[in-house]
Amino acid sequence: MRLNGRRHLTATARRVCIAVCTALLFACSPEAQTIAPEDLNTYLEEGKAGRAFNLVDLRPQEDYAQLHVPGAINVPYERLGTDRLLFLDGLPVIFYDETRPDLERLTKAAGGRLPRNVVYLEGGFRGWRAARFPVSNGA
Repeated sequence: MRLNGRRHLTATARRVCIAVCTALLFACSPEAQTIAPEDLNTYLEEGKAGRAFNLVDLRPQEDYAQLHVPGAINVPYERLGTDRLLFLDGLPVIFYDETRPDLERLTKAAGGRLPRNVVYLEGGFRGWRAARFPVSNGA
């Protein structure tokens, strides 16, 4: 019985740690905000995409249609200016490109200023694939 209690405490402590780290991460400046593929995968396994954050693939639609991170929506740089609704719900927005989003291009596409809740996937899609996390295909 005690062992199960310790395991529950460990899982609970891990969730609290992730929540605190995430809160600290989102309090940083936009240039400094990143999320590791491992942490994103944990969030996706817990079903948080679309509820706790928005996940956006900035790559061209053709690349997204071939393979993308599960739960991601495709909003290429060219469409970002017209899809500013991504920022209105107050949820953090996790962006990824092939490697790392081009901050200057992203800022310009978003209308000149990024909100504080912007986060980048470390290593982009290549980093996700290198970590061998699941991918989805189709639009």
